[in-house]
Amino acid sequence: MSRWIRIRDSRGRDARVRMEPAHRRGRPKLQTLDGRAVEAARFIKSPLARTYAALRSRCPDDAELAELLIEEDPEIDLEATGRRTGPTDRVLLDPDGNVLYAAAEVEITCDRAGVETDRRLPADTPANVDGESPLIWTGRMLPRSEAALRFAFRRALQLRHLDGLTYDFLFGMARELDRADSLVLVGAGPGGRDPIVLERGGVPDRGFLEGRVDGDRYLLVLHLTNLELTMPAEANL
Repeated sequence: MSRWIRIRDSRGRDARVRMEPAHRRGRPKLQTLDGRAVEAARFIKSPLARTYAALRSRCPDDAELAELLIEEDPEIDLEATGRRTGPTDRVLLDPDGNVLYAAAEVEITCDRAGVETDRRLPADTPANVDGESPLIWTGRMLPRSEAALRFAFRRALQLRHLDGLTYDFLFGMARELDRADSLVLVGAGPGGRDPIVLERGGVPDRGFLEGRVDGDRYLLVLHLTNLELTMPAEANL
């Protein structure tokens, strides 16, 4: 599914072009050592009534639970465990294992140690990729090799031209980035300081534009990330 994006280049020119998920070509096929094809499958781990939480509710005492596990093996269902499921639907459950038919999304913020620091309802943030103001080419370059180590990119969107004018516009950006062997930071708002929001209420992301050129062909991809990778602090042993 494609959408519109308005973006400005390094010369201050802007245009409205199409944007769609980047297609991955030449993905290697998974296979076993003897050449057989590999496929994904789902198997039943355990029925809900035999999970640890369910057994713990039956036996709050540790000694009683241990005795139950030794005598009856209630955590194992020989009829269900390990059976292939086939097509499945994902459902949400409450802490008691009941199906939730209506659920509210909550944003949870954690620190580097994984400890929750904040909990709030998602903000109703408007999209900003196709408004009156274009996304700004900030000029902050980052070498490709460094970008791959510093950020976890969660999405890649390819920019496509509509006619000869937008072809020249996008080709020029791709050529400039390819020659620099770098990605450029793009953003919304004055000076490109604001994050990119693809859809209303979406996750704010930082955007990095990558370009490659082969003859008269080009590839211009917008990489989105909301996670910067940092080295953990050294442990004091």
